[in-house]
Amino acid sequence: MGSQDESTVNFSQKFFTAVEGSYFRKSHETEEPVFVLNLGGEEVMLPFPGIRREFDIEEDSSDDVMLGLVASGLDYVKVLMPGDDLPKELLTGEASWDVSDEHRKIAQQRLSMQLVSWVSGDENLITDPQQLLQIADDPAVKEKVNSAFDEAAKAIGLEAGEGNKIVDLIEELAEELAYIETLREQFRGVVSMEQKIKRLRNVAAKHRSILDSATSVAKLISIAVKEFGEEFDMADGQTGEIIAVLKNITAQKEFIRGTRNSVYRRLVAWDGLLRGWEQESGQYTATIPDLLRETYRFLAPRYMQTDDWLLAAQSQGQSEPQTEQVW
Repeated sequence: MGSQDESTVNFSQKFFTAVEGSYFRKSHETEEPVFVLNLGGEEVMLPFPGIRREFDIEEDSSDDVMLGLVASGLDYVKVLMPGDDLPKELLTGEASWDVSDEHRKIAQQRLSMQLVSWVSGDENLITDPQQLLQIADDPAVKEKVNSAFDEAAKAIGLEAGEGNKIVDLIEELAEELAYIETLREQFRGVVSMEQKIKRLRNVAAKHRSILDSATSVAKLISIAVKEFGEEFDMADGQTGEIIAVLKNITAQKEFIRGTRNSVYRRLVAWDGLLRGWEQESGQYTATIPDLLRETYRFLAPRYMQTDDWLLAAQSQGQSEPQTEQVW
């Protein structure tokens, strides 16, 4: 393996920098990584297997490793260019995207309230952000939280009066959970989209084609919502027993980061659709037929059984689009 820098997109093969403005992204049709060159005003998309063959890029060579890193990096950013830094997820395990102070506050308050409920002997989880923010500044709650810090310090083997160390652990863990809270809010956009599609199905009785399309899309998005919901439930359950979490904070942070990356990789692909549905109310409009078709094309290969998806595509006379240059 070569010794080139693996923190930036950097290749030995000069082909990758021969055409100014070339970049990497995922194919819109297949979601496989491609290298995009602008040749005479026209974009040419080259899949990685063809690049490896054409330029004799050997397995485990520095350029082969870099292509693998770029492919992984495109799970977290939409575009990478030669010379760009690779996403932090690949380098340090941190997230390459930011969270707001509000989500940090929600995460910290959630953990603090878990401690309070643990002290009471009836530990429970509050994940409703509005509820958490409403009680965050309650003086009585703050007093209970401070008392809970001292009790937690004893429970994990610290000396009496070392509740401040629990504060540090809570802040450290909250910084990771803030990303889950950010994703939870973004997921609400998917839930809102599902509700609008179901509402549309109920008002489209006079538009049979729209009714059929909305019914098909509603079935698929319900699967997506269920899968996302299960992943959030798993993350919540894993951090549900607060004392065990504080005793094993390194392992818990790794778990949270794994969940964060998994959910983010899947949610980021929804960006365009969510923006489209934000403009809709669930009523029939002139833009609905095209939006439903776009939504079905997005959801079907992801959430329909493979055999059913292939049969549906064949029945509509579709073949997989060939927009990339094949070598």
